[in-house]
Amino acid sequence: MRYKGIKNKVWEEVKKSIRRREKDCYTCPNTDLEGKNAQAGHYRPTAIVGANNTRNWLPQVIHLQCSRCNGPGQGEQVVYRKHLVEDYGEEWVAQYDAEFASKKPSPVTDWDAVIHTFRML
Repeated sequence: MRYKGIKNKVWEEVKKSIRRREKDCYTCPNTDLEGKNAQAGHYRPTAIVGANNTRNWLPQVIHLQCSRCNGPGQGEQVVYRKHLVEDYGEEWVAQYDAEFASKKPSPVTDWDAVIHTFRML
């Protein structure tokens, strides 16, 4: 179990949602991922952004990754960013990066809203 309490409930919903939404690794050619090899990978690592930071729970920055990319590959952030730009545009990614660089965390105040967001994907 990665988290306790409500965060664990949120994390379980995020994983289910990402696995429903995507089947292939976002950062490498691995396809049709399943089980432990199908991980919900973040553009910016949770350890850096913060698990209680709203920026860490945006559906746009959580995508399916294989265990190699999300583990030893440390998220493959350069390739991840390239794909984010393709999917959401340079302006959106630059704005996200600027908010990240500001290091002003925005704490999650409504975990149920996060769950709802991922259920709607």
